[in-house]
Amino acid sequence: MTIVLLILLILVLLLLAAGYAAFFCACVRLPVAAEPGKSKSYRFIKEEIEAGAAWFWAQEPEQVHISSEDGLRLTGYFLPAENAKGTILLLHGYRSAPMCDFGYSVQFYHSLGWNLLAVCQRAHAESEGKYITYGVKERFDVRDWALYLVDRFGPAQPIVLLGISMGSTTALMSLGTDLPESVKCCIADCGYTSPYEQFVHMLKDRFHIPVHPVLDLANLFSRLFAGFGFRDYSTVTALQQNRRPVLFVHGEKDRFVPIRFTVDNYAACVAEKQLITVPEAGHGTSYVFATETCQSAVREFLAKYAEEPANV
Repeated sequence: MTIVLLILLILVLLLLAAGYAAFFCACVRLPVAAEPGKSKSYRFIKEEIEAGAAWFWAQEPEQVHISSEDGLRLTGYFLPAENAKGTILLLHGYRSAPMCDFGYSVQFYHSLGWNLLAVCQRAHAESEGKYITYGVKERFDVRDWALYLVDRFGPAQPIVLLGISMGSTTALMSLGTDLPESVKCCIADCGYTSPYEQFVHMLKDRFHIPVHPVLDLANLFSRLFAGFGFRDYSTVTALQQNRRPVLFVHGEKDRFVPIRFTVDNYAACVAEKQLITVPEAGHGTSYVFATETCQSAVREFLAKYAEEPANV
């Protein structure tokens, strides 16, 4: 009996260790910041990303800060445009940084005549925070960045949300918050539906690890240490009450965030919407493989919903 109990205790400890390891690897901030061009997804355009990032920093963007509702000091970089039409709020992805994800496209967005506010998400780069919450808490950070822009430029200047990967999900989730009316529309590139669904995909399809009880235990540790649960909120919930137009973009070869998540998001969205899928693109590379298509769609989308009065 003693041996049986000892074996059971060891199994329990091993499961707890696996659950904590899953939580730690997924949610705890890394000590080293991401660098442009270093991501596996973007290595084939490393030079272009580095050039775009160098251009952005050469413009000497203004470093700006806000405080999150839970007391974190969040950092962003503001690049003004001459006679700006409004401001595009750029939201980077998981374990990334603004110019890691937007270095390839940042000059295009600025050339359209929009200010850019490239923010560092909580627990990333220069922003404070120990835990990544996959949009659950970050959605309120987006709202607060939008309120910062309203305070700075007034309610008449339009704001556009533009996110990639986790930044896409963060932007979509923020549509379920009390955003200011200045936020006119959203561009969402390769977002997932919820932390839980994304973790299920990663454990089951990518790492071939049993979802239960590992994910259940990781969720428990997340509640204890990071203060959020993997099922606390979803893009589907936000989009079912959203009133703002959304342009969805996703690469059909994306293995990190499967295209089915964007299909689900698109179906849930009750506002005006558009969907672009790129057959050749993997994760976060739709703009790279279909540059002209994406640029044309963005121009038309902004002209229709952000550069003229929109009913939101």
